[in-house]
Amino acid sequence: MAATADLLRRRVEGTFTVDPWGLDAELVELLAPAAGLRWDIDVEGALDLPSGPLVLVISRRLGLSEPWVAAEAVRRVADRLVRFVGVPDVAPVGPALRRLGAVGDRPDEIAGLLRAGEVVGLTLGREPLRRHHAGTLHPEVLAPVVAAGVPVVPVAVDGRELGRYWRVTLGEPIEAAVHPGPLAVAELAEHTRLAVQALLDRS
Repeated sequence: MAATADLLRRRVEGTFTVDPWGLDAELVELLAPAAGLRWDIDVEGALDLPSGPLVLVISRRLGLSEPWVAAEAVRRVADRLVRFVGVPDVAPVGPALRRLGAVGDRPDEIAGLLRAGEVVGLTLGREPLRRHHAGTLHPEVLAPVVAAGVPVVPVAVDGRELGRYWRVTLGEPIEAAVHPGPLAVAELAEHTRLAVQALLDRS
């Protein structure tokens, strides 16, 4: 209780710290119990995630809860925070989401996070009318991933937007090509999309 009170006091006083991309790790830990109350998450599949830098590619149907549900699942099974790509660069939404781990959709930010050993989350295109269909993934977003030689983990998220129960299925890591280039990036994007689709087909 004292630790929580101290954490809240630092936020009121503005004496807390954030990382170079705006993450307030203590705030995420403070809010973690609320996530447990909001969502009942069943995590399946390859639970032994690789250490070091890692990229998750996540199915996205409605576009609201899926990234955060996947992040909470990874936090529970691997005790790692996921840095989601795609935060809007608009105040106050952008800075608030950065405090929770989101980052901008910029190659330099993705590359920097991977150099720092972080887990980066990318989402497939939205498919609101097709529940078990993996959307598209723009290959260019994977360019820094291929350049860094970081493994990619396909992730299928299944649930209803206002519901409590969600299923998160982690696939086997996909290794990036040894020789990076436009073709390698396109092949990785398609390979990953198909892997996510396979997970959705099994759910």
